[in-house]
Amino acid sequence: MGEVDPEVERYLDDLVLVLRGHLGGKLVGAYLHGSLAMGAFDPGRSDVDVVAICAESLSRSLRLAMGRALAATPRPPSGGDLEFSLVTEAVARAPSPTPPFELHVSTHQQPDVIDGGEHPGDEDLVVHFAMARARGRALVGPDPKDLFPQPNRESLIRTFLGDMRWAREQSAAGWEGHHMPELASMAYRVLNAGRSWRFLEAGTLGSKVEGAAWVRRRDAGLDGMPLIDAALAFQRGEIPETPAEADVEAFVSTIEAMLQDESR
Repeated sequence: MGEVDPEVERYLDDLVLVLRGHLGGKLVGAYLHGSLAMGAFDPGRSDVDVVAICAESLSRSLRLAMGRALAATPRPPSGGDLEFSLVTEAVARAPSPTPPFELHVSTHQQPDVIDGGEHPGDEDLVVHFAMARARGRALVGPDPKDLFPQPNRESLIRTFLGDMRWAREQSAAGWEGHHMPELASMAYRVLNAGRSWRFLEAGTLGSKVEGAAWVRRRDAGLDGMPLIDAALAFQRGEIPETPAEADVEAFVSTIEAMLQDESR
């Protein structure tokens, strides 16, 4: 893990204080995962990804109060929106294709506080748990390997496929809320596909940037390097020329088909 901006470290400390204040002894652990935990954080493009564990299910009022407090915690001036999930210890320890959750908080655009009691589960948590186990950092609590079991490969591949479908739908809808929707959609879809391809062939979980680097090293024969270069440039905060949608779709669809072949 690379060095974290001191402002971001203070923000992480503040999040833990909020969790301690609301959960007390019911707080089992909180884990940084995603790009910030893997040294690939870009303040203009990356989220601050945290998954927390509580000892038991909470009341709706406590979930919502804690969610509002997390959403209101001042974010670091250097940037980075919060993507936060809270699950019980029993859920963290028991593999499921759609783990139930207590709370989800996202600060993209306007803060969004989602009560997990009103949702059947979230398949994205499969990847979040796996990332926390493989590359996560404990903000408080035991080593993530002591909480999160070995991930199920089949469930991970299903989640990658679901994420690809979601990104295609977002692209069709205009990547709502982003000031450069075509580039944002292109970069997410291309980098996410590269990360998924890396896992499929190498069995390695990592950041989207690491996935792109792996694709570059591999002689893919897919003529995808201009797409990778454009996606990485956007991720760095540059404004590259927008690749043709047909090229993006061809690259992503090829990797999607590989994942589908294994998931059958």
